[in-house]
Amino acid sequence: MTTRNTYTAEFKRQAIELAAREDVGPIRAARDLGISTSVLYRWRPQAQKAG
Repeated sequence: MTTRNTYTAEFKRQAIELAAREDVGPIRAARDLGISTSVLYRWRPQAQKAG
């Protein structure tokens, strides 16, 4: 059985900022952070809604 990871709002914000950098990009950011790209792509609209 696998457990679901929980991430802080600060971690998500930093991950989104890292992925937005032109020299990094979302695929490399996700790999470096140990998360899937789909999670990172899902966080972006959620962060925009939150303000």
